[in-house]
Amino acid sequence: MRLKSLALAAIPAAFLGVMASAPSASAWSPGNCQTGTFCVWPEYWYGDTDMPPSLVTDGEWSGSALGHIFYNRTSQDVTMTYVVVGHEEQGPETACVSSNHGSYFTMPMHVTDIAWREDDGSPCW
Repeated sequence: MRLKSLALAAIPAAFLGVMASAPSASAWSPGNCQTGTFCVWPEYWYGDTDMPPSLVTDGEWSGSALGHIFYNRTSQDVTMTYVVVGHEEQGPETACVSSNHGSYFTMPMHVTDIAWREDDGSPCW
């Protein structure tokens, strides 16, 4: 019984230790995406990572890469085409990804196309 009490007391302490050491979302970085490439990762992570990306490209690309997080480390804005997993019938969507920026999706998606964005003077968010 004493071991059970010690184990139950250790759970909140361990949880607080994990929470204290987890970086904030503002500390998110391009991870292991090399300069000059566009990367997509299949899972969420924060800070530096050694998780291999599901897509790394230094030019226009088409195919299918599972992703939750993406980062554009190229010098050009990119138009990314994707479909949300489980909602394929709704068709593809596009997003403009600025140079040296990235973000995440709250649902898994398949990136299907990466193309250099034609500069029409409108901002890329």
